[in-house]
Amino acid sequence: MDAIPVEIVAAVRSQASELVELIVQAVRQENPTYEEVLGGPEGMGIRLGIEQAISSFLEAIERGERPGAGTGEVWRRLGEAEFQAGRGLEALRAAWRTGTRAAWRGAADLAAAAGVPTEMVIALAEAIFVFTDELATDVVEGYLRMQSDEAGERERRRRRLATLLLDPDDHDPQAIERAAELARWPVPKALAVLALTTDSPGPVTRRLDVDALVGADHAGAWLVIPDPEGPGRSAALSRAVGRSAAALGPTVAPREAHRSLRWARLTLGRIHGGGLARTEDHLATVMVLQDPEMARVFSSRRLKALEELPPAERDRLLHTLDAWLSHQRHTPRIAAELHVHPQTVRYRIARLRDLLGDALDDPEQRFELQLALRARGSQPE
Repeated sequence: MDAIPVEIVAAVRSQASELVELIVQAVRQENPTYEEVLGGPEGMGIRLGIEQAISSFLEAIERGERPGAGTGEVWRRLGEAEFQAGRGLEALRAAWRTGTRAAWRGAADLAAAAGVPTEMVIALAEAIFVFTDELATDVVEGYLRMQSDEAGERERRRRRLATLLLDPDDHDPQAIERAAELARWPVPKALAVLALTTDSPGPVTRRLDVDALVGADHAGAWLVIPDPEGPGRSAALSRAVGRSAAALGPTVAPREAHRSLRWARLTLGRIHGGGLARTEDHLATVMVLQDPEMARVFSSRRLKALEELPPAERDRLLHTLDAWLSHQRHTPRIAAELHVHPQTVRYRIARLRDLLGDALDDPEQRFELQLALRARGSQPE
């Protein structure tokens, strides 16, 4: 960069106050977000920042140095203040661009009035743009730093809220209400918990257009879903889960959130395959498997006569028994499901009668056989 003559420094310094006002007015006119801000007490900090930037710029030129961000932390704090004020990053960047153009136009007019050659005016423009670009980097860094800090704090507060909601032993409505206010997550009238097989809820959360609480423990990740039966919510959950294995517990009041998580995990552990499984679609299986060990013993005893057969014959008869019970002993429908001849169905049922005795004719025992088949089919292989 060519050296900038002292005449420019003197010209700009003599009109520094007017240049600050020119920049402020340009930003107010072109950026509605800052029109009221810069017109009130809050704008004093920004004005002081502009004055300091002009002063630092001129002092660096006088020392023969490249104007730099020696006061970077000051500008990072300005960025933090903008985030805390609730103004958006894009609005901040737009205002900064406006201010840079105004600074260049004002300085160029002053240089021209002082009779500075055109090549020196170009050098001045380059210096201004480099300097303001460095300052902008500091401002944005400060903004993003505060945004990140707040996001981290917000996440911690939400995890605290989720812990309170899912505590099975101590449901304190007042503590939950305070935690929800701090977490900016209104407690809904109804919710459900989505249990995942993965340790991280991130992938599902990113695809979900629902403001859910997220967390994980030793048993895996989970999401607390507000108003799970709201319009379009079911389809949104299915899309977010995709082919991953996940289970949605029943819809409950907030004080029963721990039950929704427990039932979701029981469903997830016993319903095989990918995609979203809903506990309410598998209530019978979940009920049977509340105690997996008892379900295993029950299934083994009720189907003992079949378990002792060679694997191929055992599987054929188990499938036939399941279809026979499901279709209420209607042979044509059973045959259609199994893709066999009706006479084959009759032969297999006769074989089942030999093995199971009166169980096929007794309503209570038929019900127990259905439960035993459900328990057996839901056990991990």
